[in-house]
Amino acid sequence: MLSFAAAFFFSLATALFPSPSFALSLFSTHEVTAQFATSDGHPMADAEVKVFAPGETKTPAFTGRTDAEGKFSFEADRDGFWSAEARGADQVARIMIRVGGEAPQSQSRMSPFLVIGVLAILLAVAIWFRLLRARNRRPRS
Repeated sequence: MLSFAAAFFFSLATALFPSPSFALSLFSTHEVTAQFATSDGHPMADAEVKVFAPGETKTPAFTGRTDAEGKFSFEADRDGFWSAEARGADQVARIMIRVGGEAPQSQSRMSPFLVIGVLAILLAVAIWFRLLRARNRRPRS
């Protein structure tokens, strides 16, 4: 009975006071597709591409060639600003790509101390109610 009451009050508290949540994966990657174009807007087909990880401007993390539409895809393994450079026959295109980052969070997040405090009070009331019921069930002498 007591565990049911605690589970009920915990479920009620989490339903009434939702908080932002996030998922964390240690092996997550972001599929990034960049499209390169010349200064007159034509796709840079079959251009040589070098992609640099955040903070690493010397050694490219990925290399390859664009497709017929000037697109190049890679998997970014960390958040940050990635840079990419495509070299065609007579032009060079450079881009910066922001990968990941947190979405803006609302300022109305409940304090975990408040939630734990409310749950502790509800648990104390449930125990007190249980003790009163047990005392009233005793046979009177």
